[in-house]
Amino acid sequence: MKFENNYGSYSLRVEGNIAIGQFKGNLNPQLLNHFKAALLNTIEPFKHLPWGYISHSPEVIAATPDAEKNMIDVSQTMGINNCLISAFVLTSPIAIRQLQRIMHSSGRDAHLQECLFDDFQSAKKFVIKHLALAESGC
Repeated sequence: MKFENNYGSYSLRVEGNIAIGQFKGNLNPQLLNHFKAALLNTIEPFKHLPWGYISHSPEVIAATPDAEKNMIDVSQTMGINNCLISAFVLTSPIAIRQLQRIMHSSGRDAHLQECLFDDFQSAKKFVIKHLALAESGC
């Protein structure tokens, strides 16, 4: 699933019980509203089973100021829909600071620094490990 506008773009795919979003450019409300709808459609087959999310977005620059509210909404929606763990591949210092504010505002900021990675494979290993621990009851 993909979407692009004048500000940026995203693609969304699933590997097992992990949703993977890849953003590029600047994020605006239109892009994020489209992403939220696509994400809800994508996770529907999980039927409220535990799942994880990876934002593989080293090419994201930042969210527009009016988009932060949309990002908080997406984060809260993920939590409500049983997303147990998220990991982020970001390189933009602005995007990282925005993510910190967004996760704090959505109540999902515990141990955020542990969820930031330099590469996709490290982020994926982190999510797989945490999902396995949740499934084993540890």
